[in-house]
Amino acid sequence: MQFLTSGELARLLDITKYTIRHYEEQQLIQPAFIDSNGYHMYGEDEVYAMAHVLLLKKIGFSIKDIKSSLENEPDQIKTLTSVLSRIEDEMEQLNNAKNKVQTILGLQQKVSNGLITETKEMRLFTYLPDEFLDDDYNLNLKKLAKRKDDSLTILDEISYVITENGEKIKVMFGSTNEEAEHIMPSGTYFSKKITIEQEEELEPKIQCFYDDLALLDAEYEDSLFIHEEAYLSAFYTKSIVYSLEVKAK
Repeated sequence: MQFLTSGELARLLDITKYTIRHYEEQQLIQPAFIDSNGYHMYGEDEVYAMAHVLLLKKIGFSIKDIKSSLENEPDQIKTLTSVLSRIEDEMEQLNNAKNKVQTILGLQQKVSNGLITETKEMRLFTYLPDEFLDDDYNLNLKKLAKRKDDSLTILDEISYVITENGEKIKVMFGSTNEEAEHIMPSGTYFSKKITIEQEEELEPKIQCFYDDLALLDAEYEDSLFIHEEAYLSAFYTKSIVYSLEVKAK
């Protein structure tokens, strides 16, 4: 009978010696014997056992799933069902990530496009209580960290709505609740993406936004919607990207 070293087995199956050693440590395979020089040697049975493990890994089995499959051979339906459910969850997560990347790509292309008009679906928001904000409407991170309600995390995108001729500012975050406290109705919006490094840059850029609207003789509603593009901002080391919006009349 022919026996292979771990290096030969790795080359045969196009894997690394580390993978072989890891699977041995996890009790998925074992060498046929260890020779006098300490080399792990593998015969035909071990080669096919390793190939079996690799095939299961390729279709999404975890180490735990493979162990279960090897130990409970008659009950493969249960293991396969569990693996399928996990794969479907992972596919959903990947699809969500794909959609988010496509959205970010689209937003990135709009950053330098100036004032544009966009058709928006209805958006729902919940107001952030004033106790979590300072006098300049910045988040109080310590209080947020102690918040018992986990409906908001620091990873959520924050939005601001300015109403009543700039006198009233509300901080809010996206909500799926139909009883949300603020509703941005569907329709046409004038919007502009801006980047700022310092807070004092925001007000002049808002004024520039209104100047652009004036040049178009645009008619729009009073409320100004400011949305922090958190995912897009992640690609700017020193800047934050905001979207400025007003609803067209």
